[in-house]
Amino acid sequence: MAVKILVITHRNFASLVHDAKEMVNLPVELDILEVEFGELNNFIDTDTIMKYDLVITSGAHLELIYKEFEELTYHVSFYPLELIEADLVRSLVKASSISNKVILMTYANKTHALEEYVQILRLDLVQLGFKDLNDAKDQLNNYKSMGYQTVIGTSSVCQMAKKLGMNDILIYSSEYLKLELIKAYQLASTKHKMISFGKVKNSFFLHTEGPVFMLDKENMIIEMNKSALNYLKKTQKHEIIGDKLDDYLHLPSLSKIAPLKPYEYKNLMIDPIVINSKIDGYIIYVRGSMNSTKPGSAGKIGSLKSKYKFGNIIHQSQKMKKVILKSKQYATSDAPVLIFGESGTGKELLAHSIHQESNRNSKPFLPVNCSAIPQNILESELFGYEEGAFTGTKKGGKPGYFELAQDGTIFLDEIGELPIDIQTKLLRVLQEKEVIRLGGTQIIPLNVRIITATNRSLVKLIEQQKFRSDFYYRINVLQIDIPPLRERKEDIVGILKSLLSKNGFTKTESEYLVNNSKSSVVLYSWPGNIRELENFVQRFAALKSIANTSLDLLKTFNDILFEFLEEKGHQDSLLHIPSPSLSLENENKLTNDELEKAKIKNVLLQTSGNRNKAAKSLGMSRTTLWRKIKQYNLEAEDTLK
Repeated sequence: MAVKILVITHRNFASLVHDAKEMVNLPVELDILEVEFGELNNFIDTDTIMKYDLVITSGAHLELIYKEFEELTYHVSFYPLELIEADLVRSLVKASSISNKVILMTYANKTHALEEYVQILRLDLVQLGFKDLNDAKDQLNNYKSMGYQTVIGTSSVCQMAKKLGMNDILIYSSEYLKLELIKAYQLASTKHKMISFGKVKNSFFLHTEGPVFMLDKENMIIEMNKSALNYLKKTQKHEIIGDKLDDYLHLPSLSKIAPLKPYEYKNLMIDPIVINSKIDGYIIYVRGSMNSTKPGSAGKIGSLKSKYKFGNIIHQSQKMKKVILKSKQYATSDAPVLIFGESGTGKELLAHSIHQESNRNSKPFLPVNCSAIPQNILESELFGYEEGAFTGTKKGGKPGYFELAQDGTIFLDEIGELPIDIQTKLLRVLQEKEVIRLGGTQIIPLNVRIITATNRSLVKLIEQQKFRSDFYYRINVLQIDIPPLRERKEDIVGILKSLLSKNGFTKTESEYLVNNSKSSVVLYSWPGNIRELENFVQRFAALKSIANTSLDLLKTFNDILFEFLEEKGHQDSLLHIPSPSLSLENENKLTNDELEKAKIKNVLLQTSGNRNKAAKSLGMSRTTLWRKIKQYNLEAEDTLK
């Protein structure tokens, strides 16, 4: 598979990148994302960028990524393009042939030691930094009035200088870009191979049935599979990683025998890892030791599979993009995760997704709502019981949820509702990685990843002595906070369209309904979050049959929304519910003026009467919009109130 590299740059810089690629002729998939200065937020798609092995960018783009998308840098390598002295000197020489009054403008306030070259070339050089394009324009205009006509800068600066009628010289050269592409390719290629090797290694250890150990050249254990753990009667890798295998098994003196080919020793198959004709480690297979089924491995059922993945989480907001990036990073770990979020924000959906992204995705995922299980049977449900442990037990006993989740993930929702005594027993299970069924004596080793969730402040519960602090620190190793809908209103429209689609509405109907009621839907705070939004859609769907036309459909939608908001005491949102102004059927029957009036009215409603936003959305000047509002007497309507 070819290495994939993305270059994020400005429009007039892209051709130079293409030229550099042709010069080096590398086996690489090179894509270019052309983004204007300061607009990366509108273009960046974290899911798409994560498909690349490496991203090349610089300046404001790179700073924005480090500031707003720090989590993204944990998944993808970013290669910064830096200014080099050779290109700066080349640009100065070129500028000196045009004028002796020269501006060197770069992002932020970076200055370069160029005094020696400036003296040789007899230049009047001014080095300027800028924070945005307006700042750059103001500074260039100011120095242009003082006689400076030649500008050296990056692509965005050169574009600005050209618009102002000044001479522009791009700092970067195709030769420099060629060298940087080669270095970036080498870095991306190495990372690509390491990731591929890691996946192969993980797959090998995951699917090999017998005990397998990986040793370094000093016989130290650096990796093993689940069967190897069971073989040594251990439950967690950290118990033996770093130990010498000689401490557990009788091995020959590998350094003395050490042929470069696999060889057998008693019940062991020893396969040397050879790099450059030297042994760098060993793979040890233990033969004839297939593990019999043990408590905790029986009782797994095919239905205990996670149903959702990150692709099922509908989002557009930067806040949710950061949540998903962090969650994907946490999915690679086996440490406990605590998800905090208000009711209805999608905590279980996120837990499913973390499991699906992890190496345990082929194993069970068992969600448990701690508040839904009666307290008198909660302990037996979690830990299981033996036959005769109490009245009414099943013959042969019953495995608990932790046993059923063996090798997979258990999700404990509403963890704040657990009684103190259950917290105490759970703490021991998490610490010792083992469980004993009620009424039993056998210790069952556990290999289960735990994800918990709550909508309550566990810190406050600790202060009220309703939650154990030691249990809190045990489950809160990795924490994820899901923001409520009112803090990520950009997501409401997409979620609403998806819910309408799931409830039998066509894509055209969903678009029509949402676009005509967007302002009121977004203005409402939705304290019940996605669950409340789903309730609204289900109520509306139940009355869909009474609507014969799209106009009726929109009227019904707004009536239900009005009723829904009124019963919840949100009269402020009621003022923004528009009356149906344009239906799918009557759109073709309107005159051009009527169509334009309806279009302007709808846009003004969607922007809550903000004329600047409305003008931009309509593609007209603010003056033209003001004239149209007067022409169609829209000020007299509720649109601008």
